[in-house]
Amino acid sequence: MSHSFSLILLLCLIPAVLSADPGNYEEAAKLLPQIWETKYPLPYGKLTKKDPLKQGIRHVTRKKGKYWMYNFEVFMPKYERKETVAVPKEDGRNILVFLLWNPGIPDEPHRIELGEPHEGK
Repeated sequence: MSHSFSLILLLCLIPAVLSADPGNYEEAAKLLPQIWETKYPLPYGKLTKKDPLKQGIRHVTRKKGKYWMYNFEVFMPKYERKETVAVPKEDGRNILVFLLWNPGIPDEPHRIELGEPHEGK
């Protein structure tokens, strides 16, 4: 009996998580630097545009499931090494950054993809 109750609860909970409010670009822009620091060794640059591709918040599929995808343009400075420290230079370039979010994936609810989106990966 407890197994069937758990199964029913799980089946009701999964659609609720996937249909949860994806938030907005303001919230995602606040999360982006925090998530960046956990994924990449270079410091986060500076956000220059929210939704530069004018796609809004998209729902995409990856191997681990469905994610909401936000797109940003981020200025990344070039770096030079001074002993063991990366020091940013004045010049750099703007890159496309895609923030993916799914609260139903506990081991990796957030992902970041750089450049063009990697469909299905």
